[in-house]
Amino acid sequence: MKYFMVTAKCGHVGKNNYYKGTLFLKAENGKAAARIARDCPRVKHDQKDAILSVKEIDSIVFEAGRELNHSIHYFTCESVQEQRLYISEIENNIFVEDWVNKEPKKYPKKHNLNNIYNWDPEYESYKTMSYIDYCAA
Repeated sequence: MKYFMVTAKCGHVGKNNYYKGTLFLKAENGKAAARIARDCPRVKHDQKDAILSVKEIDSIVFEAGRELNHSIHYFTCESVQEQRLYISEIENNIFVEDWVNKEPKKYPKKHNLNNIYNWDPEYESYKTMSYIDYCAA
């Protein structure tokens, strides 16, 4: 088994934000370490770019990193209220998602369904029909 330091996007820090967390894992190779990191709690599972980097390390750095992660309350807290008490520990590593700052795509409006409804003779009967007539039909 090899030792890896995986940097991943972690959640639960506000809408459109992520915490850049470092996980220390044992795995056969870098790909397996990334797969394990994606399944860890607090890592954004549904994003393709959730794994930011994977780096192979030695056992001394691995053990030091594991101890450091146990001292960070973000990884050990069990509720949102508890996490809010220790938000000052992690606020330097909270970033806004890249896609939030981009301008939305502007698509040309090709049609208006309201005009189609108003001018189509097939819908004329619905416009003149009352609710009682509609239910009876």
